[in-house]
Amino acid sequence: MVFELARLAQLCDGVAVISLIAYVLTRTRYASVFITKSHSSFSILFMAVIGGFFYLYGVLTGVDIGPYFISIQVIGPVIAGLVAGVASGFFAGIIGIVLEYAVGYPIEPSGCAEALLSGIVGGVFMLWNKNGHIRISHAAILGCLVAGIQFVIGDKGVNPDILKPGEVVEGVLDLFLPAIIGLCVFAFIVNNLRTEAENSRKSYQMEGELLAATKIQMDSLPENKQEWETVSLAASLIPASYVGGDLYDYLRLDSGSIYFALGDVSGKGVPASLLMSSTRMILRSKLRETSEPCALVSEVNRSFLEDGDGRQFITLIVGIIRPDTGEVCYCNAGHPPPFLITKEGSSVLESEGNLPAGVGEDENFVSHRITLSQGDILTLVSDGVTEAERCEELYGTERVTQALSHNTCTRPDDVVSLLNSEVKNWTGDNPMSDDCTILAIGYYP
Repeated sequence: MVFELARLAQLCDGVAVISLIAYVLTRTRYASVFITKSHSSFSILFMAVIGGFFYLYGVLTGVDIGPYFISIQVIGPVIAGLVAGVASGFFAGIIGIVLEYAVGYPIEPSGCAEALLSGIVGGVFMLWNKNGHIRISHAAILGCLVAGIQFVIGDKGVNPDILKPGEVVEGVLDLFLPAIIGLCVFAFIVNNLRTEAENSRKSYQMEGELLAATKIQMDSLPENKQEWETVSLAASLIPASYVGGDLYDYLRLDSGSIYFALGDVSGKGVPASLLMSSTRMILRSKLRETSEPCALVSEVNRSFLEDGDGRQFITLIVGIIRPDTGEVCYCNAGHPPPFLITKEGSSVLESEGNLPAGVGEDENFVSHRITLSQGDILTLVSDGVTEAERCEELYGTERVTQALSHNTCTRPDDVVSLLNSEVKNWTGDNPMSDDCTILAIGYYP
């Protein structure tokens, strides 16, 4: 007998239709049925009905070879068992038999045994696999098993007196290949769905943890507004991601002076945020010994060099302001220069000469001094402001100076709002490339 490829193609077409329907079902609201490990009455009944209709479709698309009727009908109960367990596979076989009888096909005891046993085998395989990912090799073995059940329990069995040798070979190919291909494709679909679900679960979990980290980071910072007798302060920190590596800090000391700091740790994300928190604690701890800005920066420099990995550093401005005189002493370690807003306009303050903390072991940090007058506002920004990008063009220090000069900012919170608005307008809908931090200190004796 000549092997008929068209017949095998017809059976594989049926497998393709069943696979397509299964894939569509995994993209509907019933997708959870395919991935849950605890099977409800609904999931058992749902898969039983789906498996029963797949069984009927397999019957309708079957072909004859010799005395045998070859079809993919057992795939339906097997799939139901694989997804929802033994009970679902068994009921899928029953529903399939009822539907087969309803459309006028004769019911044979051997056919009933095939349907029920195949569903049970699929359910047992699910229990053995613990409802986890299905290896393609195991799916192929399962396909051989259920195809073997159908071939052996067929209406006439494998009888050498009835089948010619060529027919036996053809029957094996026509029955085994579609079953193996069908179950392998289904295993791939379900595994892909379960992988997506696991990735989504991890993503949601990670997002929740990052949101919690964001809240912890923001709660660790001082209030974004503060008023003293002669000094008013406003600040904002907008991270480019969930958590950032920028920091701002301030504290009124026992002497009456006000300590302030703004820094930017190299890198982004969680590692940078941890270093940011560590830097803030180092500064606060050192404040118990000295309020000299360069000494504070030197302590941060020492800590980065001793405890860091040699690749991390921080640009940092640390300062002390005396509320009674308006005198400010600050140390700038490689950070963008501060801006001073006066009645005459705004200007960039001198701040060159120091490397970032964590770069040079013997760095001799140099401080700078200015004296604020009535209404002056000292403004510190991170490079998320000066290096905000639009079409690969940076916002720049000059634009910051112009924005501060051309607008009437009489209070620190006006400055913070203005610069945040300027950065937002400059970048547009583009995502932020770096954390944006602003600290404005006004003097009102």
